[in-house]
Amino acid sequence: MKYYVVPADFKTETIDKYYKLNNTYSDSKVIETYGQLTIGNSLGSGRAGDLIPKIDIHGLKNYISYSRDKGIGFSYTLNATCLGNREFEEEGIEEILGFLKKLYEIGVRSLIIAMPTLFEIVKMSGYDFEIKASTLCQITNVNKAVSFKKLGVSKIVLEESINRDFKTIKDIVGAFGDGVEIIVNVICHKNCTYRMFHQNQVSHDKEVNTKSSTYYSHRCMMKRAEEPSNLLKMNWVRPEDIKYYHEMGIQYYKLQGRQAVLHGDMVKTVESYFKESFDGNLMDLLDGFHSTNAFKVYIDNKKLDSFLKPFRTNDNFCKNNCDACNYCNKFVGKVVDLEQTKEVFDAATKFYQQCDHFNNSVKKIVNDGLHGKTDERSTGIAGSVEFDFE
Repeated sequence: MKYYVVPADFKTETIDKYYKLNNTYSDSKVIETYGQLTIGNSLGSGRAGDLIPKIDIHGLKNYISYSRDKGIGFSYTLNATCLGNREFEEEGIEEILGFLKKLYEIGVRSLIIAMPTLFEIVKMSGYDFEIKASTLCQITNVNKAVSFKKLGVSKIVLEESINRDFKTIKDIVGAFGDGVEIIVNVICHKNCTYRMFHQNQVSHDKEVNTKSSTYYSHRCMMKRAEEPSNLLKMNWVRPEDIKYYHEMGIQYYKLQGRQAVLHGDMVKTVESYFKESFDGNLMDLLDGFHSTNAFKVYIDNKKLDSFLKPFRTNDNFCKNNCDACNYCNKFVGKVVDLEQTKEVFDAATKFYQQCDHFNNSVKKIVNDGLHGKTDERSTGIAGSVEFDFE
């Protein structure tokens, strides 16, 4: 059996559709949705509050109850990677425990967590939450997987960077057991320079009235647009490839896309994975049929059938040294129109550079400083400020 974990839109009609899929397909099931409060949330998670569905605690309680009646669970994403050190102060610990109490009272029984401090607080709280280690825990090897198991987690979500390292995944499953989960519709660049810092930033964007910075998301898009082969390096798992992971003992498959559920079609995405076949643009599938930007490239999914073979048949095929390998660069011409893709990427890069609020702000301040527009406490050196440390 293949079990799917999907982002919540907090609509009962969507749960009805998943319930119908569960009763239509015999070997795949949606077993839970996941998400967070966006109103009255003081702790944050791995998604910025302004990009995901609005939900308060009363709405979440009703959603959890309705889902449970349909045989579908719910996991609360408590996977912030930074709490501003509040978890080390008594007042902060009381706040966290109070929040856990509210979640437990409305029916939450499963938490997705990234920070070791939160693992320990939850374990000592007295509430019998099931704990899942988030992909943000960066679990990429057996030692890390076993360490999190010792912290009391029952499931782990592997970091997407090892999705094509079949030997490592098989070793992790052998050491951890059947609670290993992978994200399949990956859209992040592999080994992204910004990943850790991006997650820290969005961990502070807790509620819907907090506008998330575009610094990291724009650089993510510019990274993708550096060259067409980067589209193949995002470590996605196609519906057609699910069977290879199932053969290794992976039973749990996660769909990302909390930012796409409002305007996309996650049910269609789920059914494509249930069918283990998709005929169309792979990018549409990965985006949950809701593109977050206008710079679309067509990747013919069916022409990717042979792409994964060397990763499966040769241990450590990808050595994370693209300049020395060139496999993806050679393959990408089979699945995209290179000339058209270059035009799209050039337009995307130009757009994101023009809309770079961070760079524009820095340049403005630097230029103002060079022209003498400094703080009135200026030492006389352009752009410098005298500070009083007493």
